[in-house]
Amino acid sequence: MPARTSEVNPPTGKEFLSIATFLPVRRWLDVIPFLRMSSRVSGQLMKSEAIRFGVKTDLLRKRFWTVSVWSDRVAMRRFVAAEPHATAVKRFARWAGQGAAFVEWTSEDGSIDWDVAKEKMKEPSFYYKG
Repeated sequence: MPARTSEVNPPTGKEFLSIATFLPVRRWLDVIPFLRMSSRVSGQLMKSEAIRFGVKTDLLRKRFWTVSVWSDRVAMRRFVAAEPHATAVKRFARWAGQGAAFVEWTSEDGSIDWDVAKEKMKEPSFYYKG
């Protein structure tokens, strides 16, 4: 499935914080609850301070990727602590498959570049259990 990206807020900063996630779901039983929660988090993103975000899926292999771009760490932390994302993180700890992780980096253009995200994921900031 091709990647989907959404522009939420026009960029205003000189440096942007990007977060990429790799979210493999361990069991087929968890895919539907994961997709429902992902839909709620996407709705939250549309109302957040995010600059832009993107989602890629490989449903047959139960693998999902996201990239979000933020004006600063404070805006990102407000989003992470708010619902439904806060609940999603707790639930994903149970759903996570092998290699589930995220990575953070800064850039000057704040673009969503899947090749850059893939490269950055080679050295993640955090691994979920799985």
